[in-house]
Amino acid sequence: MLELSWYGDRPVDLALGGSFHSGRLTIRGSQVGTVSPARRATRTHADRLALALDLLRDPVFDALITGASRFDELPGVLARLATGELPALCHLITYDEG
Repeated sequence: MLELSWYGDRPVDLALGGSFHSGRLTIRGSQVGTVSPARRATRTHADRLALALDLLRDPVFDALITGASRFDELPGVLARLATGELPALCHLITYDEG
């Protein structure tokens, strides 16, 4: 199970019952904004980025990509994503010319 959400400054509820223990699920968290001052000395920005990229190398995440579009198509793609005309779990935006 993969839970991805943007919580901002709201409390987060995470169910730890059900299959959490029997399914041996793992909790991983990431911080997109700033890291708390107490934890800043633990890892640099480069360390955190390297870890995130390393974790994403796992081919299991390829199953989450439901489509791809070029960057120059982004305005139309975003409009179609917003209306649901283009259903997507994770839509990849490429920056190549091809």
